[in-house]
Amino acid sequence: MLKNNRVWVPLVVAAGALFATNCSPASNSEKAGSVEIAEDEQVESADETITEIGVKLAAGPELSELEFGPDSTLFAASNETESVYAFQLRDSDIGKSPDQPTPFNFETLGTDLSQLFGVQPLDITYNDLVVHPISTEAYLSVAVRMGSEDFPALVRIDQTGALSLVNTGELDYEMIELSDPANEDIVFWRDIPAASLTVTDLEFSDGKLLVAGLSTGEFASTLRAIDFPFNDDVSSSSIEIFHTAHNQNETRAPIRAMTTATVNGERTLIAAYTCTPLVTIPTQSLQDGEHVFGKTIAELGYGNVPIEVLSISTINMQTQQPQEFVLVINREMSANLIRMEDLAAAAAAPGITTAFKGLGDTMGVENTRHPLSGVIQADVQDAQFILILKRNIDSGEVELVSQMKGSYFRLSDFVSEYNFPDYEYAEEQAMTQMFHNMVKPMEGYPDLVRN
Repeated sequence: MLKNNRVWVPLVVAAGALFATNCSPASNSEKAGSVEIAEDEQVESADETITEIGVKLAAGPELSELEFGPDSTLFAASNETESVYAFQLRDSDIGKSPDQPTPFNFETLGTDLSQLFGVQPLDITYNDLVVHPISTEAYLSVAVRMGSEDFPALVRIDQTGALSLVNTGELDYEMIELSDPANEDIVFWRDIPAASLTVTDLEFSDGKLLVAGLSTGEFASTLRAIDFPFNDDVSSSSIEIFHTAHNQNETRAPIRAMTTATVNGERTLIAAYTCTPLVTIPTQSLQDGEHVFGKTIAELGYGNVPIEVLSISTINMQTQQPQEFVLVINREMSANLIRMEDLAAAAAAPGITTAFKGLGDTMGVENTRHPLSGVIQADVQDAQFILILKRNIDSGEVELVSQMKGSYFRLSDFVSEYNFPDYEYAEEQAMTQMFHNMVKPMEGYPDLVRN
């Protein structure tokens, strides 16, 4: 069902200690109104980046997956309402485009968000992260646990670390209710409802919003294609793949992460599944009611959930020529960087139809491992950076930081031989030294540059 209107009356609550002492979670009847707060109340963080007087939390469903479309349209899926929304951001919700690529180096995001909302850091669930294609600001969907209820919030973050709340209750929107959502009676591992996988990822390509997830029926893994602007015509295809680790064709488990790219002259969906087959699907095959066979082109490793599949365009530092890649970011393993020409060759081949030899084996398209660890969410930031939402393994802090394309790691995460004050770069290490001197200021350490 298509709906076009304004969504959800906002619930306004005070942040910080004010909420903890004066406010309690609203009942269903209270969500139709608002809770008054004092105009002179202040909320401050340790670094004084938070200046919000109050926090506006939409009294509506939690937003899980995010994706930007044309003209500052923010697509958002809600597994709670089994719907997909297209919010139209206002000029006031979007910052100015920077003159040049500017890195994020926000290493206290978790703490500052908890102070903003007046909750403990573990009361915040991070659902998804997207980068605005023009302003390159981050938009973060979270759920905030207050008492016994979860409240959704959409947070905008710029490169200085400044936080602002985007009030979805004030935005124009379109909405599509998904038919045949995942079965609410099915629960995995006693506490993971199948309905939470109704939508697992969003991808906008060629005027269509692709929606991956679960549905009911014999073929549970479903890929929906929705024209934008929305109409009542939603194409739904069931997906079947060969799972190398399981040694069988499978139709149940959904795509967990995906992107699109032109492969061998054909627009193609590149999708990753749990445990971790990589699959290509021509988008033209996604017709309503069709049962589509994806081509398995790689087995990236068992015991893993892919978090993001990103299309990466960058400049080769040695040849100064543009290069295209696909980057698969994983929850349990290091990331996989795949050259587009290698992926195209694999997509043109027959595909993998046999099981790997043993646990730990990988198969298929050639790829390079990169040490992206502790990642919660990620997105392409701009021509120079990808943006990473990560948890610091030492401190437990949630960070929002930029990482250079081509390196895909934080130099400051390591203490190595290079850090010793008496280390001297060899003549043949000139490129290494140049790289270190370029990265150190980006990561907040300009004083450590060695000339």
